[in-house]
Amino acid sequence: MLAVGILVTGCGGGGGGNGGTPPPTTTIAKASTNSGDAQTGTVAQPLAAALSVVVTEDGTPSAGEAVAWSTTAAGGSVDPASAATDASGIASTDWTLGTVSGGQTATATLTGASGSPVTFTATANADIATTLAKAGGDAQTGEINTPLALPVQARVTDQFGNSVGGTDVNWSSPEAAVSAPTVPSELTGISQVTVTLGSTDGPITIVAESDGLTGSPLTFNATAVLPTPPPTTAAVTVGNIFFRSNRNNTSPAVDTVAVGGTVTWTWVATGAEPHSVRSTGSPSFTSSAVLTGNGQSYDFTFPTAGAYNYDCSVHGTQMTGRVVVR
Repeated sequence: MLAVGILVTGCGGGGGGNGGTPPPTTTIAKASTNSGDAQTGTVAQPLAAALSVVVTEDGTPSAGEAVAWSTTAAGGSVDPASAATDASGIASTDWTLGTVSGGQTATATLTGASGSPVTFTATANADIATTLAKAGGDAQTGEINTPLALPVQARVTDQFGNSVGGTDVNWSSPEAAVSAPTVPSELTGISQVTVTLGSTDGPITIVAESDGLTGSPLTFNATAVLPTPPPTTAAVTVGNIFFRSNRNNTSPAVDTVAVGGTVTWTWVATGAEPHSVRSTGSPSFTSSAVLTGNGQSYDFTFPTAGAYNYDCSVHGTQMTGRVVVR
């Protein structure tokens, strides 16, 4: 009798083919009320409200989660630096702002949590004004009876060097005129005046004062000098198609001479192209003839102060120049 054996094989028994239950999802976010985000405070001072986050597990508050707090702001701190969530899933810390005014950030981190890290922002305002210092315009030189080229500036700062606005700075000068006796500092901390020199040449002092500030009063120095006499002669090149000052290389030519000074116009070789010096407007001077170049010249002596304009009678506004007589 023949015996036949049959092997029966089963599969999948007890293998958990449904993939099992997914792990819970942990999420961290700013607390829905009183999170402490977007506050404004003073540098190096604690913010009024604590920073708060909420941690949930599948939407349910999760207690005992260790939240790490930090800030990168120079001189800033958080306390505590690590806080466990309470029964409501809330963790909090107090934030002391850094010493530099402007925007600052702090973060809450929970390793492995969705939404981590959470970033909080704050605006740090400068502390009270403590210091007055020079910011610009010192040691200038200018002609008598004229404004200095640059404004004279003082800067108001707090103990950390941040600019402070709205602080009155008083300005004065025994030898010159200041544009205003009191100028509040701007948001940049700058208080500035325009200084107009007097009629006497020599050293000038300008003083900036602000009560109670370190560095006050500040003394700025300047020097008033007599005007440089204008030259008695000027030379202009006449070309095709331009008037060019030989002194300052401007084209159109602009020249300055003293009363009684003489301007000489010299034609370069222009071929058959003629040019002239024609006085235009008022005051006026005697115009030249039309010349064709090759070293020909024309000169005029100006007996009266004023600004004299001219062009070429052939080319009109294509060729212009000016002589200032003072």
